Amino acid sequence: MPAVTSLVRKTFYSMFRASLRSAMASRFKSVFVLIFVTLFEFGLFVLFLDGLHFIDRLSGAGPVILDHLFSLFFLGLGLMMVTSGIITSYSTMYRSSELPFLLVRPYTISQITVFKFLESAFLSSWAFFFIIVPFIGAYAFHEKLTPLFAVWTLLFSIPFLVLCCAVGTLVTLVLVRWIPRGRILTFLILGALLVPVLGIWYAMQATRAAPHPTAMVLTTLVPGLRAASSPLLPSWWISEGITALGRGRWLRGASMFGMLVTNALFFCLIVEETGKRIFFEGWQRTTGAMGRATERKPLLAWLDGLLFFLRDDTRGMVMKDIRTFLRDAMQWSQFLIFFGLLGLYFASLRTFRYDSLDNMWRIVISFLNIFSVSTVMCSLASRFIYPQLSLEGHSFWILGLAPTTPARILRTKFGMAVGGLLIISLTLMTLSTRMLRMDPAIQSVALALAVAISLAVAGMSTGLGAVFLDLSERNPAAIVSGFGGTLNLVLSLAFMLLTVVPFAALFHLTSTGRLAPQYFARGLTASYVWLTLLTLLTAGVPLALARRSLEKREY
Repeated sequence: MPAVTSLVRKTFYSMFRASLRSAMASRFKSVFVLIFVTLFEFGLFVLFLDGLHFIDRLSGAGPVILDHLFSLFFLGLGLMMVTSGIITSYSTMYRSSELPFLLVRPYTISQITVFKFLESAFLSSWAFFFIIVPFIGAYAFHEKLTPLFAVWTLLFSIPFLVLCCAVGTLVTLVLVRWIPRGRILTFLILGALLVPVLGIWYAMQATRAAPHPTAMVLTTLVPGLRAASSPLLPSWWISEGITALGRGRWLRGASMFGMLVTNALFFCLIVEETGKRIFFEGWQRTTGAMGRATERKPLLAWLDGLLFFLRDDTRGMVMKDIRTFLRDAMQWSQFLIFFGLLGLYFASLRTFRYDSLDNMWRIVISFLNIFSVSTVMCSLASRFIYPQLSLEGHSFWILGLAPTTPARILRTKFGMAVGGLLIISLTLMTLSTRMLRMDPAIQSVALALAVAISLAVAGMSTGLGAVFLDLSERNPAAIVSGFGGTLNLVLSLAFMLLTVVPFAALFHLTSTGRLAPQYFARGLTASYVWLTLLTLLTAGVPLALARRSLEKREY
């Protein structure tokens, strides 16, 4: 299709120029992203390599698991790509600002569908390759394979990626066409959540009868290996083809590659034909649902009465921000996906028998859970809390002339951010430590870290968002990607490391016997003092600078 090829070429050229301009405009951001990606890939490489060595130590079961490890790995990546394809294809196919332009140009509906499908597949693929590169490197290093192994994996990954994204796009096309108006994105989010939830539920059911930690690992992996080794799944085709080529079985590898390519092309044809029949009707339904001028009751009207103790201006700002957040499903869906999956994982810790492990391993898992919750809090705070003042846009002068003060505006924004983060973090930290049956000392540390990180991250994001206020930009992604947004994310992650690592090191050294018990109480007290001082400094200084910046601004 020459038309589709020209559209794809134009899109790649535009993305390249935009990336180049962004890199030239913010060198600090470019350097930070480069360092972060390098460390992230190296960390995954070390983690995968250590996991492969661990599987080697499982006596006779190790070689059996290693032979089928690729199937399980690609099955997990395939589920992730289908989930990502459902969400991404909705944004590219139904929310794109260039779609009305394409519809009035000499392009057929099928050509537009294929173009948007390829764009969605490209946007969904970066996470796939970021995960697969360190895994392939670790596996090749562990098995002492040649560099051609990486080339074969890349060739097999492209049709596998297209196939998984095609399935996600088909789900989106069908749901948007026939689900009720006004609930399209909600159904898509629930459908995307259903894929990993079913996978975790299946693993939970498979590990209920494991009597020993080693048996627990095997019973956790073997059912997944059995499912991933089904010859009917693309994950088996790609793993069988790659391993066959690695062992010199060229005909077997070529047949598996041909099967992947033909099925990927077949699903592309299904996407094209389905889009030709129902895409335009679905797009009309989404635009019609957005353009309807129906009268509806105020959202959460009952909450307004419960906040009677707040000042009128403060209550108005609180209700406005809550309603704006809840009405945009693209915002709350990210919270639901990240924290929902973490909550589901924490709730299943006893099902996986992690609470029966040695105390040292339970401490390691507990602090890894703290790291995971804290990292998600830092990233989502940078994405949603930091740009909240800038997103007021050209109407910000209303707040400047309203009968309120900049200090009260900051307190309101800061209080809402802290309240939301505290509810989520305290719930997840409590659930994690209770399910692992941790002692009261670690439970107290987890809750203290949740409170401290919530205060510090909310204060820093709110404060720096006011200091680097940009009222001319309405795209939150552009606001976050600037110098202030990058600085906020770097400082948030630095605060997390500076506060969590001392507690983690203290408990780990004590559990392994490297630190005498008489020094534990002193170290714990010093860590609490350090946490308190750093939290007050991190939250207070940005808010003070933000107040001064807003008071000097003219409206």
